[in-house]
Amino acid sequence: MKKLGVAVALALTPLVLFAEDAAVEFGKRLKKLEQEEGLGRVALAKHCETTKMWKEAVEEWSRVLEVFPENKEGTEHLTKAQERADLVASRPTDADAAKYTQGLAALRKSMGKKYRDLAAWAKSKGLEGEAEDAEAMADEFDSVKKVSNDPKQRAIDALNRVRRKCRLKPVVLSEKLSDGAQKHADYLVKNDAHPSTKGLGAHNEDPSLPGYTEEGAKAGHQSDIGMAQPPQAMSGMLGTFYHRIPLLHPDLKEVGIGFAKFSGERGGWGGGRCVIDYSGVSDVKDEKAPRIVAYPAEGQTNVQRAFDNENPDPLPRGDEEAGIAITLTFFDEPEVKDAAVEVTGKGGVSVDGYLSSQEKPARSDFTNEHSITFIPSDPLDANVKHHVKVTAMVNGEAYVKEWDFTTGQKMAEGRNW
Repeated sequence: MKKLGVAVALALTPLVLFAEDAAVEFGKRLKKLEQEEGLGRVALAKHCETTKMWKEAVEEWSRVLEVFPENKEGTEHLTKAQERADLVASRPTDADAAKYTQGLAALRKSMGKKYRDLAAWAKSKGLEGEAEDAEAMADEFDSVKKVSNDPKQRAIDALNRVRRKCRLKPVVLSEKLSDGAQKHADYLVKNDAHPSTKGLGAHNEDPSLPGYTEEGAKAGHQSDIGMAQPPQAMSGMLGTFYHRIPLLHPDLKEVGIGFAKFSGERGGWGGGRCVIDYSGVSDVKDEKAPRIVAYPAEGQTNVQRAFDNENPDPLPRGDEEAGIAITLTFFDEPEVKDAAVEVTGKGGVSVDGYLSSQEKPARSDFTNEHSITFIPSDPLDANVKHHVKVTAMVNGEAYVKEWDFTTGQKMAEGRNW
């Protein structure tokens, strides 16, 4: 019987290697499709600039930078397009508008087909999870929402792409929650010079100050607050530790978003306050959703490399540049003890970093009892596959979780409260 077990193990080894090779190939094909879309968006963006369709140019350059985040030329184009969009009303000719619409439709149709082909290939290799991801991308290209110029909806779309990678159901943009979030964003901009809005005070409202509303005050206490446009603010929240967790709740159904710009020079691209209300959690537990959520997600590619600054700060004083936080969150709130995390990068070299857990939180005054978190002491290397191994005693039983993710070029977004 022992010899048979060895024989079976040896027979399965090629299958395991085959699956690993297929997963690597899937990652390469996925990245190629992402870059193909990015280049297609560049062509559309330049058409919009030439025809002075500035609002559409902002949308296209924003999408380009999602694929090529470190592209300085794209950043310059986006800044220019945003400045023009704020000052000039687009009045394209019918022919120019039609050319853009047709070009966008053709790109969406082409990418949708290619993602479905990728899904079929992944399924043929036994990569069920990857096949689901590719199918979901194809569905997004077929969706009307994909062409939305609304920055708030684009932020929701960005969050849903991440939630899908974590095997979580998508959320919707709530009009009611967004109303309160918008009122709080307006309040913060109106009272930016007041000391009470600094730091964690940004979550509060003073009834004696202009712009105070009960709805805004309520939203402030149940929101993440960033300093950029909604899509960039959402990305920033996901690059943190504390602010990320509520956005990845398995029972989250609705999210509200408000954004207010500063006037003058401070109101350039991204200059304002973005309020993301994450209180839309259902009272009904989603039994099909995973109750333990890892981020970056298993198999995720193009992961940002650096930690997005946040207040309260979980990093030791004096450490200004760290790697992206790696979190494993237990949403059913079990007792977690003896947590340990090992992260390896290129060549299997261990990554140094800081551990936060139920027993040893990063901050005694602002704990997150439901997450095991590892924050690398330096930004992670670009374009490298990283392996994570988490061990702990969960409700008295040994627990082990291992997964991989691959970094891209992007560093981080900005300051978040």
